[in-house]
This record gives sequence, C-alpha cells and structure tokens, in this order.
Amino acid sequence: MPHPMNRFCLLFILLCLAPALPAQNRYDGQITAIEQMIGQGKFRLARAQSTALAEEGRQQQLSNIEAYGHYLHGRALLEDPASSSQQRVEGVQYLRMASRGFTDGGMVATVDSIAARLKDIRGGDTITIRELPEVRDMRLANRLSERITEEELDQSALSAIVVLQNREIEALNDSQLRQLVLLQKKDMEIDSFQFQTLNDSMLLMRQQMLLDEQRSLTREEVQRRNFLIVLAGGVLVALGLLYLRYRSVRRYQSLLSEKNIRIQEEQQRSNDLLLNILPYTVARELKATGKATARRYESATVMFSDFVGFSKIASNREPEELVRLLDQTFRAFDEIIERHGLEKIKTIGDAYMCVGGVPVEEDDHAGNTVRAALEIQRYLEKDSIFRARIGIHSGPVVAGVVGRNKFAFDIWGDTVNQAARLEKAGTPGEVTISATTCDLLGAAFDCRHVGIFEAKNIGEMDRYVVRESRLTKNPS
Repeated sequence: MPHPMNRFCLLFILLCLAPALPAQNRYDGQITAIEQMIGQGKFRLARAQSTALAEEGRQQQLSNIEAYGHYLHGRALLEDPASSSQQRVEGVQYLRMASRGFTDGGMVATVDSIAARLKDIRGGDTITIRELPEVRDMRLANRLSERITEEELDQSALSAIVVLQNREIEALNDSQLRQLVLLQKKDMEIDSFQFQTLNDSMLLMRQQMLLDEQRSLTREEVQRRNFLIVLAGGVLVALGLLYLRYRSVRRYQSLLSEKNIRIQEEQQRSNDLLLNILPYTVARELKATGKATARRYESATVMFSDFVGFSKIASNREPEELVRLLDQTFRAFDEIIERHGLEKIKTIGDAYMCVGGVPVEEDDHAGNTVRAALEIQRYLEKDSIFRARIGIHSGPVVAGVVGRNKFAFDIWGDTVNQAARLEKAGTPGEVTISATTCDLLGAAFDCRHVGIFEAKNIGEMDRYVVRESRLTKNPS
C-alpha cells in the first residue's frame, strides 16, 4: 500500500496541474480522492481537503463544487467514530448547507441522498452514509428524480440534530448530571445576587435623595456662615491696611538699598555689553572721557576671509537657515581668534575681518594671525559647508571709534586694503599672505611663493601661501 505521505504528495501534484485540465475533470478527481480518504478512515485529512474544495468553489463561484465540499465535510464528521456529539451536529449542518447548494444547482439526486442520510440518523444509532454517486450518474439522475422540498430538508436536519443531542444527554453519567444540577443551582444563585444588587441600587438611590436634601439645608447654613465670614474679613482687611502702612515705612530703606543693588547689577551688565562691543582699553577710555581717541599702530596684521560661492549657497536655502549657518560658523571663528589673542573688527555679509597686535601691541601678531587662519581653514574643511579665501597683510594701521552713536571699533589704512586684495587673489581653502607678513613669520612657517598679481589701486604684489606651522609639524 502506498505510504500516506506519497498519496498526499500525489494529490498535491494533481491539484497543481489542475489549471491545465478541464475544470470539471479536475473537480471530479478531487471529489473521488476525498471519498477514498473517507473510505480509508483518513477523516481528518478528508475534512481538510473538503474544506479546501468548498473554498475553491466559493472563489470560482461554482455553487455545485462548493456544495460537494460541504457534503464531503459532513460525511467525514459523521463517519468518524472519534467524532463527538457536537461534531456530529456540525456534520448535519454541513449536509444541510450542501443540500441548499445542490438544490440551487438542480442536483436533486444528491439532495435525495442527503435526505436519506438524515433519516438514517433519526432512525438508528449506527452511522452509515450512502456512497456518493459518480458525477456523470448524478447528472443523469437529476433529470429523473422528484424534487424534495426545502421544508422537508429543514425538518429532517432539525430532527437529526435533536436526535444527536438526545444521545449526548443520555450518554451523561450520574456525575455529569450532578454537575449540570450544580450549574443550574449556580445560575439561580447568580440571578438571586443580581436581584439583590438591584434592590441595593434602589436603596442607594433613596439614600442619594436624602443626601441631596441634606446638602440643600447645609448650603443655606453655609451662606449664612459666609456672610459672617465676609463681615469679619472686611474688619481684618481694614486692620491689615493699617498694618501695611506701618510696614511700608519700615521697608522704605530696605527698598532703597535693593534698588541700589539692582542699579549696580545693571551697570555691570552695561559694562559687560560694552566690553563685548569694544576692546577693554577703548571701553575704559570711553567711559572715563566720553570718547575714544584714534591711535596709530606701526605694526599690526590684518586678516580678511570671504566665503566662496556664497550666493549659490544662499539661493538654495531659506534666509533663516542661512543666518543660522553663518552664526554657527562665525561663532567658531570668534572662539578661534580669541584663543590666538586677536581682535574681531566686524563681519560684512559673509566676510570676516580681524586684526592682531591691536589694541594691545604684541611682537608675534603675524604668527598668531596666521595660526588662527590655518585653524579656521581646518574647521571649515571638517565641520562646515562653506569654503573661504583668507588674505593676510602686515603693516601700520589706525584704530579707534568714530562718531557718537552705535559705537564700533574699526581700523583704517592701506594695510587693510592690501589684506582685502590678497583675499580676492587667494585660493579657496588656503591662507594667502603678503611678502611683509612672510618676512615677519621667519622660519616658523612653511611659506611658498606663488607669483605676483596686479592689485587694484595698489599695483603689483607678491603672493605667498602658508602651508603649515613648522612647530606644529615637528615640535621637536
């Protein structure tokens, strides 16, 4: 005998090849295979296959195939000796669903078979199922059989279900009957508890009404008491006002002292703000004399930086985002030049200007400025979307504050113009310096001459590129 798994595989292969065969032959093969499973006692597999057959018939809108699936499922449930009474009732229900499908399709012979099966269930305890006729024989018989009414089928199915349920009741032993009695007793107790709960709810409602009446009486009493409280409160307020007037005299001097403290704090904030705008020496002179005298510095180093392609970057971003990026970048610039002892002069759009050796004179102002410029380029290369040209020139400048409103510390002189020209002639990502600055650096930096360019309103200028600090490259 073939192994059950081999038979199942063969059935699965036949189902896969079914679309290539005529539709009716494929379904006839499935029906025959399921009948064989029932005959061999493979009821569980037969139920699974019959369910699949009914589902396929429903999807394909073939009512007769769906009815065959229900019919074979009912047979598998009724013929299985291991089926419970509940499963047998389900089997009768499947037969009833099958009879409806066969009736709608005009398959009267199959409906007769189902009716006969229902009569067998009502008439005896043994489970026998008439063999399902061949599909072709059933088609011929459909034309000759008399049609059974739907009312007769419903009556037969109902009678069969009642017979099965009566058998289940008769099969109960004494212990099960006692359990049923106990369950009924519990149900009665639950009903009694629900009735008692309803009575309790009524009592609660009555108590709630009494409480509402009591609240109404209490509310009137509270109103009278509140009147007395308001009257007493008015007297206390009058006494309080007298006391506050007395206290105000005592606190007058303490308020004056606190005001003086706040004035000092505001003066300190003003001083901090002024120092944030102007250098310390200039701010001190401005506070002392009301003005700041411009001063000449014989040797200072000016640095100009300007972002490359700023207009293109600005056109692709919202103004708020652009300002945020500029603020983030210029804050980093401020931190870098502060570490190297430089003084920030101003920002003009995307240009940044600072100076070394002003207002406090310093011998190594050129070196500090170049080191700050190299660090700025490293920052832009690593942490920013901007790329900048940087130009540096050393020479005399005049620094100070002009005007009387909106003080701003600024520098003037040809040195500033030459630093701006070097920035314009520079290369993005590099630090471009003049020959004067290169001479001040000496051997501390790796500088390379890159040529001569024509500076506007100045003439020809030598241009150098600073590679790196030799001390940073080789500290030893």
